[in-house]
Amino acid sequence: MRIPLSQPTLGSQESENVRDAMASGWISGTGPYVDALEGALARQIGRASAIAVSSGTTALEIVLTALGVGPGDEVILPALTFAAPAAAVLTVGAIPVLCDIDPASWTIDPRAALALRTQRTRAVIAVDLMGHPCDFDRLAELEVPIVEDAAQAHGARTSEGQAGGFGIASIFSFHVNKAITSGEGGAVLTDDPELAARVRLVAHHGMETGQRYHHTVVGRNARMTNLTAAVGAAQTARWEELVAGRREAARLYSTRLTGQALSPRPREPWASPSCWLYCVTTTERDAVVHRARQAGVDVRAIWPALSDLDLYRPYTPRPCTYASEVARTAMWLPTWSHMTPADIDAVAEALR
Repeated sequence: MRIPLSQPTLGSQESENVRDAMASGWISGTGPYVDALEGALARQIGRASAIAVSSGTTALEIVLTALGVGPGDEVILPALTFAAPAAAVLTVGAIPVLCDIDPASWTIDPRAALALRTQRTRAVIAVDLMGHPCDFDRLAELEVPIVEDAAQAHGARTSEGQAGGFGIASIFSFHVNKAITSGEGGAVLTDDPELAARVRLVAHHGMETGQRYHHTVVGRNARMTNLTAAVGAAQTARWEELVAGRREAARLYSTRLTGQALSPRPREPWASPSCWLYCVTTTERDAVVHRARQAGVDVRAIWPALSDLDLYRPYTPRPCTYASEVARTAMWLPTWSHMTPADIDAVAEALR
């Protein structure tokens, strides 16, 4: 593709950190860069603890396990999201319950979620979809633990705080298409010291800190490597710069696409979303995507609604009308932090 969907914004500090980690020999699932990344994340978001893990998906699995979610339990989550939250619920043996979205934000609809709550509901995974925070005040009415999936929401805010600071725990992804990346990787953040200890225990083979080979729970190896964290630590130090770069790309898109038959994704007045991938809708989405890709511009249709997939349809107790509608009409435009006005112009021209 002449213009890819996304690319990382890497600099000299990332390279220097990686060289240092390699020279030291600390490249596995422990090391000073893991510690540095965890500390920087906790400070950036304002939470008591951050535990670095191997991916955002793994972060969801680990936090559900640490919360005691398992067979027979139900977890409510939005029908419009990447598949990771639903897969994580199934991985721990629980039942995902797919919920429709609020058309004003594209995030999980609290009223619809309340109607889906049962005696078996153990948690809600609230996805800050494409950088737009959920309505956490209304979700609190469900009176079950909320896990905030802020994988796509680095730098997003509400009047109550920033993304990653809500719920009993939150998770981030540092996949290469995220504003802050370590290539792969993720993190769990929480203010609950007991939950933080359980997350770390499960992620480290269920092995007690300071008691090598003494396993107290069934754990797994979910650790982030020091080599990966070396990149992530440098990126986290550039948090504001990288978030601002994507916001500027969104601003330029909004200017360049004025007058075209494309609608930007909605936002609530109380939210200050971040820009993960700039998203627009059109009733001719598939034709536009096809022609843009023919021109070498990596425009992509968003994920299908999970409720429309054979794998997850059995977990859809009520129609997810809005999720399906958005999934049929929305597309992502190329977005990254060091995008230039010339890049934006090229995408806009391909869309015309």
